[in-house]
Amino acid sequence: MKTTLTIISLALALVSCQQETVPVQTNTATTPVETVMMMNPSSFDATGQTLLYQGTFESAVHPTSGTVRVYEDKDKKRTLVFENFKTDAGPDLRIYLAEDKSVSNFIQVTNEVKNGNSSVAIPANANLQKQNYVLIWCKQFSVLFGAAQLK
Repeated sequence: MKTTLTIISLALALVSCQQETVPVQTNTATTPVETVMMMNPSSFDATGQTLLYQGTFESAVHPTSGTVRVYEDKDKKRTLVFENFKTDAGPDLRIYLAEDKSVSNFIQVTNEVKNGNSSVAIPANANLQKQNYVLIWCKQFSVLFGAAQLK
């Protein structure tokens, strides 16, 4: 009986993530070091910036696709640039940088996830040598939608 209730609870949590049709978007997240912000994708200009890493999203519990690139400008400010990105809508979606897909040693980049092309500033305290996975994470239900490894 206990096993059946656990399975039903997990199934309801996954269905809740799937049935949400409007992404929850709130004010930009803050980290202890700085405020991060979503930038207008049409305003991002890679001219004069160095491409540090890139990766391709792979689906986890939900279909997720697209590419992500990390650029650094002359002032050492880094930006995550999402291209042709697509994932399912869900409640409480976040973008994390983590050491693996299991959310080890993660840092939250933002609590806004947008389909299409977009960019977001990377917090200065992110260590991309170690935190080289970009995760699309449903915080409310602890569900990984998809991930890209930065190489």
